[in-house]
Amino acid sequence: MSAPSRHGSDSRRAQCEGAHVRWLGVAFATLLAVGSVQAQSVAQLASNVCDVCHGHDGNSPHALTPSLAGQIAPYIERQLHAFAAQGQQRANGIMGAIAVHLSAAEMKRIAAYYARLPLRPAPFSDLAASAAGAAIYFDGIPEKGVASCASCHGVLAEGAADAYPRLAGQHAAYLAEQLRQFRSLRRTTDPGRVMRRAAAGMSNQDIEAVALFSSRLSLAQEPQ
Repeated sequence: MSAPSRHGSDSRRAQCEGAHVRWLGVAFATLLAVGSVQAQSVAQLASNVCDVCHGHDGNSPHALTPSLAGQIAPYIERQLHAFAAQGQQRANGIMGAIAVHLSAAEMKRIAAYYARLPLRPAPFSDLAASAAGAAIYFDGIPEKGVASCASCHGVLAEGAADAYPRLAGQHAAYLAEQLRQFRSLRRTTDPGRVMRRAAAGMSNQDIEAVALFSSRLSLAQEPQ
């Protein structure tokens, strides 16, 4: 089965964003009704604010919106702080509007909540790109100054600490878009400019291949 068209992905993304804008009004009205974000349980907060795009169980149905289930908790927390910075590190109107209303303690609770949920790997559609993606993931592109992805994200793309998220099982389209944002300097949440330096040496074809491969790694040891 061929990968979905960019036009189709953009259309679904627009639908998600439109739905989320409508839901935000309801969500923030709910927050005001209870007096504060902290007055809600974390499950209520996720249901009111996060579920519409990230999925009711943290597994996003949208290719350009990340699944949060099974992600490293300190990484989620650090990204929420970046979104709350209102474009200084990671520009996103929807996430910025949400994160700015969360306290540091609430960010920590939300991150721990999603990290505990089981990840359901995103559907995989194109095995042909695996060889090229594997070469980049495990060996990098030395002649372009691109380091091995596995050296930071792990051999199974399981992630490490707060700086290196789990990539395995994530939507390939989302991973590719984040690489493009690092390359264009629209995203600057990488300590030591590690991702910006790596992405700078990647072509669009490289990005698509390694994103597809790393998303597939969650299935590496599962029955085919």
